[in-house]
Amino acid sequence: MLFKISISGIKARWKDYLVLFSGMIITTAIFYMFEAISTNDKFTTSSAVGQNAKIVFIFGSILLAIITLVYVFYANNFLMSMREHDYGLFMMLGAKSGVISKLIILETIAIGLISTVVGIVIGIGFTQVLSHFLASLIHMSLTNFSAFYMPAIIATIILFAILFLVAGFLNARTFTKTSALQLLRSGQQSDWQQPKALTLGLQAILGVVLLAGGYYAMYDIQKLKVMSIPIALITIVLGTYFVFNSFFVMLLQAFQRSNMSTKGLNSFTLAQLKFRIRDYTKILSVVSLLFALALGAITVGTGFQHMVPKLASGNGYYSVAITNPNQEMRSLVGQIQDKSTVTYQQKVDPTTKRVYYRSDQLQRQPLKYAAFVSRKTLASKAFTAKVSQFKRSDSSAYQELWGLQVPTVKAYQIKVVSSQTFNQINAKTNQLLLVRANDMDAAATPLTKITNIQSKQYGYRNGEQVGGSFTMYQSLKSVFGSLEFMGIFLGIAFLAMLASCLMFKILSGAASDKIRFDMLNKIGTRRSVLNHSIVVQILGLFALPGILGIVDVAFGLQMFAKSGLLMGGAYQTFGLTTVGFLVLYLIYFAVTVLIYSRIVVPKTKVER
Repeated sequence: MLFKISISGIKARWKDYLVLFSGMIITTAIFYMFEAISTNDKFTTSSAVGQNAKIVFIFGSILLAIITLVYVFYANNFLMSMREHDYGLFMMLGAKSGVISKLIILETIAIGLISTVVGIVIGIGFTQVLSHFLASLIHMSLTNFSAFYMPAIIATIILFAILFLVAGFLNARTFTKTSALQLLRSGQQSDWQQPKALTLGLQAILGVVLLAGGYYAMYDIQKLKVMSIPIALITIVLGTYFVFNSFFVMLLQAFQRSNMSTKGLNSFTLAQLKFRIRDYTKILSVVSLLFALALGAITVGTGFQHMVPKLASGNGYYSVAITNPNQEMRSLVGQIQDKSTVTYQQKVDPTTKRVYYRSDQLQRQPLKYAAFVSRKTLASKAFTAKVSQFKRSDSSAYQELWGLQVPTVKAYQIKVVSSQTFNQINAKTNQLLLVRANDMDAAATPLTKITNIQSKQYGYRNGEQVGGSFTMYQSLKSVFGSLEFMGIFLGIAFLAMLASCLMFKILSGAASDKIRFDMLNKIGTRRSVLNHSIVVQILGLFALPGILGIVDVAFGLQMFAKSGLLMGGAYQTFGLTTVGFLVLYLIYFAVTVLIYSRIVVPKTKVER
């Protein structure tokens, strides 16, 4: 009978349970997505850089496990807050505490098991779709990567099973020590306690000091080396919590004492925030850390994506060089949209071991070569070669032309002669077609096909000896491609998790907030005023972690700037990725406002 009553209570609150299940499923899916990469040693160590990044993923897994722990217990508290009144009523009707304890444990484990299984299935699907999308976006092949990865499934099941099992027993223990009257009145109790000024001040100072220590650890990575990561991890997590636990309360008190609190519904909005102050400081700390991780991962990933073509272009002006191109080659060149081409006649004399070029062609269509003008920003400049430069084998122009020839003649000397002399040489006339793709990312598909054909033609693998800067592009992609993928992939995953955490936390209190908004409606408060109060309240909760998260990333990028891992500047893509990230973040904010408003703002008589 008690179980039937419990089921009927769940059915009556199915919308609230839907919010809970959605949050837990997304959390499980995101954790699986991370584990599918971090536990796959073959994928993360497929390059030298990936091997060095393995330590980052170990600490990342620890941090994500901590964040997941916080979120699961928050979701568990939400579950219990929905059932406290029901359990209190059961106790008033004479139900034994032992029976209720068993019911609580079974209900907690059942919800955890269902959400974990569904979350893993959805996580596999998300991983499959997102991985292929990103692979095509950054033009890399995913070797040794699989969306369905059994060690990741096992790790996810073990973590969530332990978390929900512990949560179930803690819930049962809490209820057996709580009176029925307290349970019945739990939804009317506020988290607010008047804080002491000294306590707030000490927490604020400690939070700032811990954050500063974490920022310094990331800045001085050359000295601290691997230890900078755990130091930053511990200090920034603790510092973020103390900052929010103190400054958030200080802000509320400052606004309450100011004249702004008397305008409109500001006093009501402040009271709404103070009502759940403890839960908000915890969730804001988690969201701020996730915001920094997500933005930092996407910034680093796009940084590598921008670095590869810049490095390749600075090492050679022309993307590919084709000797005697056939119809297939010319067709592939025609598929490159933004390009420039030049063709030179060439004769090879095996007897004298020389390769001859016509001076009139090099004067009419001068060869170009690239060189870096700033290693810090990876800025390169194109220079125009003079015919006189080809007389010296150590000149940049000579080296550029030498590298564009087929491998079989690279041992020969380059000679630039007049057209008359060129015509007198008794050798076959070859055509050397040089192609520059101004956007190697966009032209990656036809360029790859061209280099593959040349590799088979000359007996080399992976195009490693084919002339042109695209071979450098391919080599760099093999080194940094996994980091590009992991950075953008995990950034999107963390974005979904942080926004979901905050959104579901705000929505979880909507049912109890509806009563207060209904009272305001009855005393004549306009709907526009109610909606404005909701926007201000939710905007504050979204803005505070976002601001601290951006500051965290601004200092955190020093790890890549000082270590030299992100050549060309770790901050070059910071502004662009921050703007793009904030746009996605604001979409979650708008969705949260819309859903929350529909729940709490009473319908007018016309709408009823």
